[in-house]
Amino acid sequence: MNNKKPIILAILAGMLIISASAYLFIQNDTVKALPDEGDTSTLKLGQLTFHTSISDAMHQAQSENKMIFIYGRSLSCGWCKIFEAESFNDERITGILNENFVLLTIDTVEQRNMAINLGIRTTPTSIFTNSNGQEIIGTRIPGYMDQDTFYEHLNEVINNEE
Repeated sequence: MNNKKPIILAILAGMLIISASAYLFIQNDTVKALPDEGDTSTLKLGQLTFHTSISDAMHQAQSENKMIFIYGRSLSCGWCKIFEAESFNDERITGILNENFVLLTIDTVEQRNMAINLGIRTTPTSIFTNSNGQEIIGTRIPGYMDQDTFYEHLNEVINNEE
């Protein structure tokens, strides 16, 4: 029995090393950097087109003196899909967003560091900033909000910033 202990320990150690290596490989493969400064990547969600680069969104917001709507989401988020289907296809909401905001989406998996820096802890998350990128206090929405409530919230954000 004593002769089997070193063999079992060696097998367990080998399995641990293989598991750790696989985990690190997967982690490194899935973590991607933000788009480059000059990247003009966009993403269409419903009837809206969002920037995926914060620098592009900031530049446009400052040049047009518009607020920024930051939408934190992930591909696997069921509530995100519902929110996008309802709100981003609602003419009232898309009109307000296009007229008053520069749109930026953050994929909380692909852009994990940016999501952490923005304090996004759940999806969907909606963040509203002024044209300089400073968050408008009391306007953050952590989680799902139905389209009528979201529409009312957008009007409050606009009215408080004017």
